Amino acid sequence: MELEFRDYKYKEKKISFIVKEKEINGLTGNHLEELINLIQLKVEDINNILVDHKELKEKNYQEVKRKISYIPQEIEENHTLTIEEDMIEYIKQREVYPKNLKKKLKDSLKIVGLSDSLLKRNIYSLSTSEKKLVQIAKELLLNPELIILDEPLRVLDIKNRKKIMMVLKRIKDQYNKAIVIVSEDPDVLLQETEHLIIFKNDRVIINEKTLDAYQRVDYLKKHKVDIPDIIEITYLAKKKKNVKIDYFRDVRDIIKDIYKHV
Repeated sequence: MELEFRDYKYKEKKISFIVKEKEINGLTGNHLEELINLIQLKVEDINNILVDHKELKEKNYQEVKRKISYIPQEIEENHTLTIEEDMIEYIKQREVYPKNLKKKLKDSLKIVGLSDSLLKRNIYSLSTSEKKLVQIAKELLLNPELIILDEPLRVLDIKNRKKIMMVLKRIKDQYNKAIVIVSEDPDVLLQETEHLIIFKNDRVIINEKTLDAYQRVDYLKKHKVDIPDIIEITYLAKKKKNVKIDYFRDVRDIIKDIYKHV
């Protein structure tokens, strides 16, 4: 799903941005809860919203809205239910009734790399990364086309960050889902996202490819946007030392570029 707000009226202003289909989108800035609500289509005015390049209409508004899932940062732990019971309760609340329920539960866990043996366990008995994967598996039961995750990598070590991102990339690539990662960490956004939306002071100031966006260092600093460490180091080398190197996501690429040009 590609979601576009084109001159959308927001707090007496007009904002425009695109959540790219089949990409991992990054979202950062301030007042993000309001923008997240917009992306979830929790809005009264649906004018100037395009879904897959077509104007959103009242007749299909609810159908489209159901295809958008939101995974909060905090994990709700029900100590009285097994994971299986919790997942079943969740899809009942969302009024989803798969033909083969047991298979659906097992398949959703398999997609995120978890064993179906976890179904009989309680969520509190899992590691932090396993809990996050169960959250994702629950949303996959709804077969969403756009998945929004609030700080999905926070408090995870490097190994488990990689595990979560491998799962999200596989979901994006194999199942053609749009992913939105909401984060205040610019290093996470640079490393893990392809398209970036920055929301500051009730307007969108960035809506473009992530690496291109973070190369606009002076512009970002002007708007008091946090810069990824690797971009900051490159920026200072280029500006103060007059070193002719490009911006990269990986420090190893910077080293290669230094050997090439310096």
